[in-house]
Amino acid sequence: MSRSNDLLRRSLVPVATAGALALIAPPATAADADVPCDASALVESVAAANASSVPDVLSLTPNCVYTLTAPAVPGGREGLPAIAGKLTVHGNGATIARAADAPQFRLITNWGDLSLDHITLTGGHAQDAVGADSSGSGNAGGSGGAIENWGPLSISDSVLSGNAAGAGAPGADATSTAAAGRGGLGGSGGAISSYSSTSVPVTITGSTISGNVSGPGGRGGDGLGAGTGGRGGSGGFGGGVHTIGGTALRISGGVVTGNVAADGGVGGSGGVDGGGGGEGGSGGTGGGVDVGGRVGQSLSPSVTGVKITANRAGRGGDAGAAGPGGYAGWAGFGGSGGGVSVYRETLTLDRSWVSANAAGEAGAGVAPWPGSGGGIDTLDAHVTLVNGTVVTGNRPDNCDSVADVPGCVNVPVARARRGEAAVGRDLGVEDLTRAARAASVPAR
Repeated sequence: MSRSNDLLRRSLVPVATAGALALIAPPATAADADVPCDASALVESVAAANASSVPDVLSLTPNCVYTLTAPAVPGGREGLPAIAGKLTVHGNGATIARAADAPQFRLITNWGDLSLDHITLTGGHAQDAVGADSSGSGNAGGSGGAIENWGPLSISDSVLSGNAAGAGAPGADATSTAAAGRGGLGGSGGAISSYSSTSVPVTITGSTISGNVSGPGGRGGDGLGAGTGGRGGSGGFGGGVHTIGGTALRISGGVVTGNVAADGGVGGSGGVDGGGGGEGGSGGTGGGVDVGGRVGQSLSPSVTGVKITANRAGRGGDAGAAGPGGYAGWAGFGGSGGGVSVYRETLTLDRSWVSANAAGEAGAGVAPWPGSGGGIDTLDAHVTLVNGTVVTGNRPDNCDSVADVPGCVNVPVARARRGEAAVGRDLGVEDLTRAARAASVPAR
């Protein structure tokens, strides 16, 4: 049914009441629209749906490729207008893609209630960060290469492939009054990043999430005189999917493969009067899926009947070069959780397969420390394996902690400096959440 016919059907109709002619409106119903195979028509249709006061349904032209060449709003961060209401998009095998030569933008930001089916989302690239804050730390890259999500989201029988989060900005170089700044955090969620202050469901069914990457950390600023170079920024979390806060994640069926949590940034160079090299940034965690929660609020995320394979966590950033006579910098930690990383949550893996994933290598520098949990990484978290779930063939081990993942079989790996690494990640998660919200709220 066309939008014009639907609007006509919903126009005022006469009703006789107590001998007089009154006008009342019938109950509002969903507005349906077929979208021609044209990117501009798709943008206009989403804008019209946002302006509607009722749930809307868009049906895309079968097998069409809607190629977006610019943000929906000049200077904006997404190719389609940010979703504001309840919208269902039937893809019918169509693809929504960002043009390879277009400026960087993610494909979709969802503030409403969005359902997608039988669609491919590809080529989205959240914006790389520029500039530094007042302390000289580089700004954080944009999150959610295909979708940044803040409300209920449902995806079924779809493909999210070849999307990327944004890179962190370089830290500021030292000045006579300020030390070198830290590199910015890479954006999280190469395909999907999801945040919420309340509980919202994110359901992914029968879909393929492949070849996506989170954002690399920014380079640390260079030191001045005897000053040390700045630390490199951490790589973004969740090469495929990243959730935090109030997201209740459910993935069932499908494949999560070939996704990468990005590398940490290089440390800044030490000053020429013997300044030490800056520490490399930590590699990103959760190559395939990164699940984060809050203390005291478990939303019981689950992964059912999914193959999670050939994903990789991020390599640690190299230490910066020391100034003449200065001390060498620390190597960046390799990222953990090549397949899955879980933070402050209880995850159930049901009838699933976690195999051939890899934790990140350490960067170059003093005391290189590679990541662990090639299959599953946990931090203040617990993972339950049920109904024949298999965790096998991951490098350098299957699980970071077999105590947190009962039934996981591992060759024990020593965890020196574990406490330091945990503190660093905790701060990184909070910093990233604040940065993502600050960057996203104005777009609404």
